[in-house]
Amino acid sequence: MQGTFTGTGRSASFTPRQGAAFNVSLWGTFVATVQMERSFDNGVTWLPLTAAGTQMYVWTGPASEIAAEVMPGVLYSLNCTAFTSGTVNYLMGQAQ
Repeated sequence: MQGTFTGTGRSASFTPRQGAAFNVSLWGTFVATVQMERSFDNGVTWLPLTAAGTQMYVWTGPASEIAAEVMPGVLYSLNCTAFTSGTVNYLMGQAQ
């Protein structure tokens, strides 16, 4: 899944294969905040990813990360929570 943000909003969802690493990349010239979120109820409720209560996977500039999901059927998306200018290009995907 790939696309762009030119304002606040949510990307389409992506379902990684259970136990396999997937890539999340952001690039471009922008002033924005983007966070990765996941849903266990088919996109009704989106939750930020945390570790020991601290939010992870929040970006304000270009980045490329690897993540993995241990549960089957979990949806992931990117949420542009703040936007000032530019274009945020994004890609979230997994090798076949």
